[in-house]
Amino acid sequence: MSNNYPIVVYGASGYTGRLIVEFLREYGVPFVAAGRNRARIEEAMRTVPGIEDAQYEIVEVEHSVEALTKLFEGRRVVCNTVGPFTRKAPVVIEAALRAGCHYLDTTGEQASMIDIEAQFGERFEKAGLALVSSLAYMYAVSEITARVCLETEGIDSLDMFAYGVAVPTQASTESIFDVVRNKAHYLADRKLVEYDRFQVSDMQIPGGLVLKGMPWGGTANPVWFRHDPRVRNCRMTVALSNQEIYKRILELARAFKVQLQWIPEDQLIPVLDKMAATMTPSMPPRESRHVHRAIDWCHGRGNNVAASCIIYSTGGYLMTGALQAYAAKQLAYGEPRAVGFKSPSEVFGHRELLGALKAFGLASMSQQHIV
Repeated sequence: MSNNYPIVVYGASGYTGRLIVEFLREYGVPFVAAGRNRARIEEAMRTVPGIEDAQYEIVEVEHSVEALTKLFEGRRVVCNTVGPFTRKAPVVIEAALRAGCHYLDTTGEQASMIDIEAQFGERFEKAGLALVSSLAYMYAVSEITARVCLETEGIDSLDMFAYGVAVPTQASTESIFDVVRNKAHYLADRKLVEYDRFQVSDMQIPGGLVLKGMPWGGTANPVWFRHDPRVRNCRMTVALSNQEIYKRILELARAFKVQLQWIPEDQLIPVLDKMAATMTPSMPPRESRHVHRAIDWCHGRGNNVAASCIIYSTGGYLMTGALQAYAAKQLAYGEPRAVGFKSPSEVFGHRELLGALKAFGLASMSQQHIV
């Protein structure tokens, strides 16, 4: 196996992994497509458009620190798509650190991110390596809207929202269900404050439609902005066009409080995974840009200033693939803007990430300095 392939896509046989591979092929960057089953990776690679022009190797690897460290040695960056991340990410992160690789993943699980920072943030910083979670549509795109608002001096409070037409994969749904087991937080006066598990609110999206929204596990943004001295308050609400998903999650949250929380951890996880399997397909159809659209927006306030930013986009999983590939390319051939546990925009720049999405026709932005 050659070390001339600077990027490892771990979980390459999955829905998101193959999209990252597709965009790496667009950039012309060599990569290793890795996972636990070589036959599944080979099958997945055959479905990637233009794969015959890509420079890549396929590697079957055990999900252990030792095996992954050996695979990562000599590489520059690891793109990890293997979730749920609260359970599976620490093994991959430890291996990346031991091998001296930058680490990117797609998690939006707030509890996982808080644990990752506590376990690995300082160690990655000392090693001069970037540790970037949530480098995905959720929540790198919404972070861009917040950072555009923060360009207006004096803004200290961020009200953030997202709306999407999407079919989550089974792995994504498992991650959503994992959120039910953990506490969710928003940022209030620079402190993480726990949400009520049953928090639901009406949300008016640009255009006037009103839907039910939820904190969606708290999202990544309060975790990122708790370290920003400009920001006192940050909370985010998410709504999907398919309101049945929101209803199922709410039902699960109630069931967890009444019944499921008493089940031992090793028995509870299979129960939640089985429920996720009945809710969504393991491999949904490829997204259609004309159907799977999203809107992310932020309203920023200070004492006497305000600004807003809206990003209209299409294809959440497509955007995730594009963002991961762009970031991996930047790290493969350059240096990060920041090291340690940092947000996507801190490491790559919020305007630069938006530019990467615009280059593929995936997003456009509207901003307004209100006062």
